[in-house]
Amino acid sequence: MAVTIRHLEEFDDAESFDCGNEPLNNYLQRYAWTNQQKVSIGVTYVAIDEAASHTVLGYFTLATSSIPRDKLPKKYVRGLPPYDLPLILLARLAVDKRFSGRGLGHALISEAFKTILRVADDVGCRCVITDAYRDKAGWYARYGFIPVEGAAQDGPQKLFLDIRTIRAALQHGKQ
Repeated sequence: MAVTIRHLEEFDDAESFDCGNEPLNNYLQRYAWTNQQKVSIGVTYVAIDEAASHTVLGYFTLATSSIPRDKLPKKYVRGLPPYDLPLILLARLAVDKRFSGRGLGHALISEAFKTILRVADDVGCRCVITDAYRDKAGWYARYGFIPVEGAAQDGPQKLFLDIRTIRAALQHGKQ
């Protein structure tokens, strides 16, 4: 299977996408295109099987955001200005159940990291934040994400990853 990761297009087949999580399915099927094209609040990237044309196998969504400096681990913000820090929000990441366990999640997060580094070089940002489902926090931890101080004890876990960690990993061929 030859997979391409690119921006979501209007006629991509998202209706058959099922990652086993209704909010993630619903976002892709109902909101991703509108958010990307009409209201410009996030860009969705899709993994497409080239042989199956426009069938979505997995996706991630990126947006910009900011966070108060005091919410990040202190060792990552020493010497930074005392105001909100720009960041990239990894808003969603999901793989269709039919393609789970084939490395597609790794391919998606690797592509997200490459995109994040390009954005950081062009406009500046310090970190990546994601709100991971509790059962997926360990998966994100494998990539270096750590919990944000003072995050809620229930619901999604807010996780942080310093841009410098991504750069170092890519330079060492880990991604």
